Amino acid sequence: MSRLVSIIIPSFNYGHLINETLQSVIKQTYRNWECIIVDDGSTDNTAEVVNQFIKGNPQYKFKYHPVKNGGTSAAKNTGIELASGEYVQFLDADDLLSEDKLAVQMHIAEKMEADLVFSKSIFFSGTFPLVQYVEKYPNNFLAEESLNGNQLWQRLIQNNILTISSPIVKRALLVRAGMFNPALQNNEDWLLWFNIAMLSPNFLYDKDERSFVLIRVHPTSAMTNHQKMFEGEVVVRQYMEQALNQSDVADQLIDLKALNLNLLALHQIRSLNAFTGLSYILSKFVKNPVKASPLLGKGIFKLGTRLYKSVR
Repeated sequence: MSRLVSIIIPSFNYGHLINETLQSVIKQTYRNWECIIVDDGSTDNTAEVVNQFIKGNPQYKFKYHPVKNGGTSAAKNTGIELASGEYVQFLDADDLLSEDKLAVQMHIAEKMEADLVFSKSIFFSGTFPLVQYVEKYPNNFLAEESLNGNQLWQRLIQNNILTISSPIVKRALLVRAGMFNPALQNNEDWLLWFNIAMLSPNFLYDKDERSFVLIRVHPTSAMTNHQKMFEGEVVVRQYMEQALNQSDVADQLIDLKALNLNLLALHQIRSLNAFTGLSYILSKFVKNPVKASPLLGKGIFKLGTRLYKSVR
């Protein structure tokens, strides 16, 4: 018998889009799923839309669970706690799954006994059938290959390599990794993937063209609030530093810890407190000018770019 997948949809004021998202759920060719919609205190017509959809599709396993507004991390954690499936598929309330996504990924997961399998993410704007596909990230930003061990940790320290709706992941592993940090309202998935990788450093990539997630890009999307994303990255990198220091193999991760601190400094220069970032880089340069020269060069370039943009 196929294993149960829990599809968790956190939603806040997406009544105008969630019907399309739910349609992509019931079109799944993989049939053994349940779908949990966690309504994070919506003030629009989300409850009406979802309840009407569930009433019209009684043959499917839907659960509508309204909660007091607590943010996206708390909403997803509630979904995990309510989930009965061995695997979890997160799905933002404005995004869509391809029809074969669960079928393809569960076949891989069962065959390989994998903890996490992820797929390609395709970004779009507009509504069907009139949509426009967009390039959201530069090449090689999101992972499109299987990763494990040191290579996986390094990629995750560099940036968030998965969108929230891309993987299926074992529920038990989500719990072991501490689920989503409720203090974070953005980049929360990045930190979770990192924590999972510290426990089970093997992310399998699903290359099947039938399997993908469609990520909607629009003005109210969480992905467009750049300042909050910048601030969130600082917090994530601080948690990463703690995790690396507390690891059982911390001595073997010295290079990764240095990479994380270097990237934090460059991020500060680019987006937030340039003085803090430059102070860190200059202190490294004083200790070892030759080794720190490339880092200093990158810092100066990012500072110049920031100053140029500020006077344009």
